[in-house]
Amino acid sequence: MPETQMEAHIRAPRIEDRLEFLNERKLPAMITAFAGESLQSLLKEEKDSLAAIRQKYGAILFRGFDLTTAEDFRAAVALSFEHGLKKYIGGVSPRGQVMSGVYESTRFPSHIRIPQHSEMAYLPEPPRELAFFCEIEPQHGGETPLADSRIIYDLVPEHTRDLLESAGISYHRYLNGRRMSLNHRNRHRIAKLNTSWMAAFSTEDPGVVDKACAETGSSVKWDREEGAKISNVLPAFRRHPDTDEMLWFNQIATFLSSPRSTGLIRWLLYQAGFPDPSLRPFHATFGDGRRITLRQLNEIHDAIESATVRFRWKRGDLLLVDNFLVTHGRMPYRGDRRILVAIH
Repeated sequence: MPETQMEAHIRAPRIEDRLEFLNERKLPAMITAFAGESLQSLLKEEKDSLAAIRQKYGAILFRGFDLTTAEDFRAAVALSFEHGLKKYIGGVSPRGQVMSGVYESTRFPSHIRIPQHSEMAYLPEPPRELAFFCEIEPQHGGETPLADSRIIYDLVPEHTRDLLESAGISYHRYLNGRRMSLNHRNRHRIAKLNTSWMAAFSTEDPGVVDKACAETGSSVKWDREEGAKISNVLPAFRRHPDTDEMLWFNQIATFLSSPRSTGLIRWLLYQAGFPDPSLRPFHATFGDGRRITLRQLNEIHDAIESATVRFRWKRGDLLLVDNFLVTHGRMPYRGDRRILVAIH
């Protein structure tokens, strides 16, 4: 029987037809709630369609749905992440755990921007997906910039790409130990972005750290202050696990400070406070040990900035991100801001 006009009017639109875009990059794709619509129901009923949308655009923003608490966020994300929420193990960013699988965003001075990065790109098996939840809407700044990794790859100058492709990236992380000298403690007051190996690996046993690093191909050296110097070499680019697209996938921009990323004065203080790069919270070189120059770093920042877009958070927003397709960061802000994170 032919469909009546009334039936056609009340039929729910296809989820693809509900997409809105906040910028020309179409990042993120946004879905706004109907009156009284349940996000959990939408995630269940449109699971395959939403997965296809996320794979195409890289990120989906759900706005106006029935999310108000961390518990709401966790319940919704559990439906979206097929294999459940993962623990933030081995990560170098200082952050607190809110509940099982749900964490605060990185604790970093609010007046400083966090550069674009793919989450935990310094590990051979990083998270596939990320979820962000706006519990407290920032009033002044505090946006989470997004950038398409495919576009960044294309924009980085070919000569720099060739160097990175042939050599890879050597990541160096220093995680504080139980004992810290006064001098070391003062240096990390300058950095204001450091954590301990106990917090990063959720253990008090150095043997657990040794084992975890061995499993990921990382080397660990312990110093007199019981700090862990962790190093490993990985490719600067990776192919998407599903689409095989070539992607910019690394954390050069966050592991290497520069006058452009932190400001000249802070950069000079950082260099003076950590003359030995092996003691810096983060450091990176080419995989063969050669230094990545400021010129090369500026070329990378230029490419990333050209691909980056921003949107303003609203309370209750849920953002699902393909960690391989899209990088994220954080703009400076004033006042309150609370963004929660889950990984898969």
